[in-house]
Amino acid sequence: MVKSTSLQHIGILVPDAGKAADWYCGKSDFERRAEFMSQGSRVVFVYSRATGVLCELIQRPAGSDEAEDIAKNGARIDHIAYEVEDLELEFAHAKEAGMDIIEGIVDIPEFWDNGFRYFLVRGAGGEKVEYCRVI
Repeated sequence: MVKSTSLQHIGILVPDAGKAADWYCGKSDFERRAEFMSQGSRVVFVYSRATGVLCELIQRPAGSDEAEDIAKNGARIDHIAYEVEDLELEFAHAKEAGMDIIEGIVDIPEFWDNGFRYFLVRGAGGEKVEYCRVI
C-alpha cells in the first residue's frame, strides 16, 4: 500500500499556462508560486492560501498531439498528486501492490529550490495519480 501525507497538487492541461495563471490570480484568490520549463512544457504553479490548493498549469509544446487536443477540446485535469515521505519506499510499495505504473521515478531538478521527484500510476478508473516529493 502506498502511503501519502497530503494532497500535493492538481495538474491541469491548458492551452496557455500564462493566461490560465492570470485567470486564477486575477479572478480568484490564487497567487503565482513558480514557473518552469520542463521537457518542452511550460508549467506555472498557482496557490490558494484560503484552501491550501496548489495547481500545476501545464502547457504542452506547440504542435504536440496533446497541445492540439487541448486547443480543440479545452483544458482538462491531467492528474492529481499526493506528497509522500519516502519516494523510493512508496514506489516499491506501488510495484508490490501491482499498480499500473505509467512512469517510474522521474527527477526534475529545475522544479523548486532543490528539485522534485515523482512516479505516476494509473488508477482503477484510468485516472493518472502522481506520488511525489519536493526535495
